[in-house]
Amino acid sequence: MPPKRAAPASSGAAPKKPRSDAKGSNSDSSDNEQFPRPPRSKRWAKVSGSGNLDDSYRFNTRNPAKAYKYVCLCRAPFEGEDDEEESDGWDDVEEDEDEEVEDEDEVVEEVEESANPPKNQCDGGRTCICNKLVEEHPDHPWKITVAAKSKFFDQISHCGLRDPDNFQMYTYNDHAGYGTIEAIENLILDFDEAKDNLDEKWAICETLGYFIQTDRASMMFRVDDPDRAEELCVMLVRLFMSMLARLERENLLGPDSRIKNLGTIMGLWMLAAKVFRGYDFLEADDEEEPLGPKKDKKNWLPSSFDNLILAYARKYNITLSGPSKIANLIEECEEDTPTEDVDLPVPESNNGPKADPFGFASNLKMYKSDHGSPKIGGDRFDITTFSSAERRDAAFDGRDPLNKSERARLKQGMVLMV
Repeated sequence: MPPKRAAPASSGAAPKKPRSDAKGSNSDSSDNEQFPRPPRSKRWAKVSGSGNLDDSYRFNTRNPAKAYKYVCLCRAPFEGEDDEEESDGWDDVEEDEDEEVEDEDEVVEEVEESANPPKNQCDGGRTCICNKLVEEHPDHPWKITVAAKSKFFDQISHCGLRDPDNFQMYTYNDHAGYGTIEAIENLILDFDEAKDNLDEKWAICETLGYFIQTDRASMMFRVDDPDRAEELCVMLVRLFMSMLARLERENLLGPDSRIKNLGTIMGLWMLAAKVFRGYDFLEADDEEEPLGPKKDKKNWLPSSFDNLILAYARKYNITLSGPSKIANLIEECEEDTPTEDVDLPVPESNNGPKADPFGFASNLKMYKSDHGSPKIGGDRFDITTFSSAERRDAAFDGRDPLNKSERARLKQGMVLMV
């Protein structure tokens, strides 16, 4: 269920108490017996809200049959995709609960409305389409794996842990922006470390496709190092294009693919190109790069990666869906470069296990070298990793925003929701 929108940072929203046990006490007992607990990543500090979130995700997605099944979202979990009304309806019920009811008739009316929410209102699957299997609603545009849905909302939490405003603290102006970059870098590392787990790699592509559209993701464009932000955008482009190339060589591109939301996620990544350009990133002033070995005489422009996504869709008869603007996105691509003039990797050069036609692996090494001081990703900007004294020094009231109980629960591996 899409969450109620957070209050603006200036409102000083305080962190909530830990919500759930990272040890997965709610997990199916059969999963506990069949699937061992994954080891904790070495990226995290000993006490880390980010580490606890990651542990919880890894634990709860151990069973591939459950983690990678495809379910519906009744609507997109980000602003700007409401085709019916300006209000998205996600928080209408929760906001109504705060209003005073003046008489009994209003009470009855409110109960009836809650039991029969408007068509455009999400209630987490009680009456809306959320969490229904995509096989039951094959034409619904918003599709996502259970793992990606969890990872998407975890990503919002990761960024929340890296925003001093949420803790009534001030460190420096770009803390939240660099925290968002750090959280996205962790997704890139997750993708790289997933190796041959194509379902997990795709779940990360799903997560990013949805996340890039959010207001929270836009924080990465507002840091005082725009060159780094742009390099990060290019890394994300290489990541997704490398995924499409991998799916092509695994024969998983097409209308009957077991990847049931190809059209949705490809459409979201075409929209991502528009997002990047809206912040003056990925402008068409980059130089063409070889696409695969130079002998193939194929080239591509990272700034025009949406043209390649459309070319893949046309080549494999994939219907692009999801964003309401998809028809406009397709038209803009065709006006820029006709699909028949767009190069795609030569199949023979894209067959080997080390094939990297879009330069993801090689450029990740360079990105780590340029920005890995001491490393990319991790939890350096996560405020739960600060010492109590560091938080007190930065707090508006001079007190640690995390109380003794919250600090203890973090040490126990519980998840802190902001």
